Formats: sequence, C-alpha cells, structure tokens
Amino acid sequence: MYNQGQIIGRINPAFTGPAQDQLVKTMGQSVPPPYYPSAAGIQVPRANLNSYGYPNQGPYIQQALPGMAVYPQRAQLGHTEVPVERAVFVSSMPPADPVPDYMCYSIFTMFCCFLPLGSAAVACSCTTEDANVAGHRELALSSSRSALILNNIALGLGLVLITTGTILLLYVYGVFE
Repeated sequence: MYNQGQIIGRINPAFTGPAQDQLVKTMGQSVPPPYYPSAAGIQVPRANLNSYGYPNQGPYIQQALPGMAVYPQRAQLGHTEVPVERAVFVSSMPPADPVPDYMCYSIFTMFCCFLPLGSAAVACSCTTEDANVAGHRELALSSSRSALILNNIALGLGLVLITTGTILLLYVYGVFE
C-alpha cells in the first residue's frame, strides 16, 4: 500500500499528510482529506462524522410537509424491519393475432421489381414488425397497409418496366421483322 500524496512511498506511521500549502484545488476539485495514522498502524481518514457514523453531507435539512412528521416511518420498539413496497413491472404483451408485415413480399419487390418502392416497403414492414412486438396495434395496421400498397405499386411498375424493356430489346434486335 502506498500513501496518496505527491510523494509516493511505503506507508510510514510518522506520515502526517501534505503541508497546508499543498492543499490547493486542482482541476476544480478539492484535494481529499489527508490520512492520519491510527494506534494500530492503519491509516484512516479524518472526517467530521455525524451520529450515524457517516461524514456530514453539508447544510442539508429535511423539511417536513404540512401535516407530516420529518421522518414518517420510525422504528418501533422491538421492530427492526423496514416496510418496502413491491416493485410492479408493467409491460405490453405482443398481440395474439399480429398484423401481417409483408416482409417477404417487400424483399421480393425490392430485388425483382422496383428497387426504390421495394426499399420503402421494407422500411414499412420493419415498422410493422416493431409495432407488433411493442403491442401498438394501430401503428402496426397503418404500417402494414402502407407496405402492402407500396408492394403492389412496385410489383405493377416493375412488371410494366420489365415488359416494356423486353419488347424494346426484341424490337431493336429485329425479332419482330
């Protein structure tokens, strides 16, 4: 064990702490109290202790509310337990019938039909899935409907673009002559 001063060395029972001129504030914090040797050779900090054995925390005073004592729960003679209320955890359960999220349909339309609308449909499907897990049915319904509409538009637009592109390629290479 070492002393916690500017000079580091083995524990010395004759150590009386840093000089008063060394007790300056560094980086906005005050220096901790110096250590003083005890009779058993163990160094303990000197501090002003209150009646409970803890250091004083400052000039804080608990003020009573009107009609209440300062400390409303006092121990009775012969009773040492402290009344504690049980913690209540409230969590929403996912619904028994979750709203469909159309994730597979969204991934298909994103890769095979029309990428921009398919990406938006995947985002709506993810929102639907998250709302299902959280138990928010209204949000899940609106996101599911948006995903389905975007998927249908992406599928129709993708089929039109693929068909038009195929006909144009066949016409350019002279298949229709």
